[in-house]
Amino acid sequence: MAEFWSSATTEPKRSHRFLVSFDLPSGTSTQIFARTFTKPAYTIGVTEHQFLDKTFYYPGRVSWNEITMQFVNSLDPDMDSELQTILLLSGFQLPDDVATGGSVTNPATVNKQNAVAALGNAVRVTELDGNGLTIGSYDIHNPFITSIAYSTLDYGSEDLLTVDINLRYDWATYILGG
Repeated sequence: MAEFWSSATTEPKRSHRFLVSFDLPSGTSTQIFARTFTKPAYTIGVTEHQFLDKTFYYPGRVSWNEITMQFVNSLDPDMDSELQTILLLSGFQLPDDVATGGSVTNPATVNKQNAVAALGNAVRVTELDGNGLTIGSYDIHNPFITSIAYSTLDYGSEDLLTVDINLRYDWATYILGG
């Protein structure tokens, strides 16, 4: 077992060494725009069974928690435009576009198949070591956007504009190494 406290050849994983990958509608990769990413997490439900004067617990369903990621709101490609395109590719129709594709009797709506396809079926976060080599990566399966929040415009700040994106997904897998 490697002891990273006493060995110069090992080191712990670092939170600032990662890449987030999924393709924007324009075909641009998101790797250079990522600022933060919440790694996949899950909760195992519990079922309770009472027998006589005892209570027994059994593991239940696995629920994957929502992921939050933050990106720099870039100009080229225009992140606002890219995210609006993802929303439209997910099936959303603007109210003034109803006459061209949807109606009261046949309304177009956001659906999972389109929402997942708009992100390319998978999002990947890759953790890197100090040499830029892959330590491991998480593949987020069947992700779709549940919310988007843009940072506040402010004359008193010189900060980069950001966009927070929440993802819901079916499951995640971890792949060790490159």
